[in-house]
Amino acid sequence: MDFLRHRDAPPALIQGILSLLLFAGLFGGRLRADTGSDPFAAWDATLTQPPTTPFPPIEGFEASYRFGWEGVAAGGAVVRITEAPDPSRRRIAASGGPNEWVHKLWNYRADYYGEAGEDGQVPSWFHMDEDIIKGPQGMFLSDASFTPDTVFACHRFTTENKPWLYSPLPGVRDLFTAMLFVRSQPLHDGDRLRLTVFPDRNPYLVDLTVEGRDVVKLMGREIPAIRFTVGIQRIELLGERKGRLAPHKKFHSGRVWMSDDKRRLPLRAEVDVFIGAVFAELMKITPPL
Repeated sequence: MDFLRHRDAPPALIQGILSLLLFAGLFGGRLRADTGSDPFAAWDATLTQPPTTPFPPIEGFEASYRFGWEGVAAGGAVVRITEAPDPSRRRIAASGGPNEWVHKLWNYRADYYGEAGEDGQVPSWFHMDEDIIKGPQGMFLSDASFTPDTVFACHRFTTENKPWLYSPLPGVRDLFTAMLFVRSQPLHDGDRLRLTVFPDRNPYLVDLTVEGRDVVKLMGREIPAIRFTVGIQRIELLGERKGRLAPHKKFHSGRVWMSDDKRRLPLRAEVDVFIGAVFAELMKITPPL
């Protein structure tokens, strides 16, 4: 199926959950302008580079996550990661939305599909369907295709006909690709990672710090985990402020836990936003941890 032609995709994670669970080159190497003309020069050179010896690639799994607000469950998502026809690549298919009582107040559901290199290499792509309001006019579609330092994206309602937009961005990745890239790193205590992430409509500079090791209680057991703290800044793309960083208006702080084992799977995330504390956590996984 050709996603670049704006066709509907098979079912595939709600953008917010992928954000929480954070967390090669089509054109050859990185393309950089000189410092005087590069609007991203202030932070471009600080981006984390691929590791010399990547962590072993992620193996396929199917997992259920629940998410909520201020400790109260509000919905969930199912995530499936598989090998692509090219065994050096991985695919994600996910779907999620609010639970029954929240759905009465907020009619929302999302399906997400994507593909990337096994260690978070581009080229990569994603397609997302968001059912925002009832009826055919309430379906919002998002498509994006990534090459080194570039994203081509199109976001529109099914009733709209919008062009693809081109944005040059150093080291840009979508959320799934960013997750694969992070887990490929050594992840020693105190390590700091910096990525350019384009989750849907706006790009962000994401800073991750490996704060240490914890034991997370999930699914009736204690699981060794790597704990990250997360910082996010918005990247301006237009006008005289192009390349400058701005605070994220809704995100205050965040913490993410990844299993500290040979699989390195997302376990739990907590994000402090303008409406309070939002969380996502693993409920079930096959094969089991």
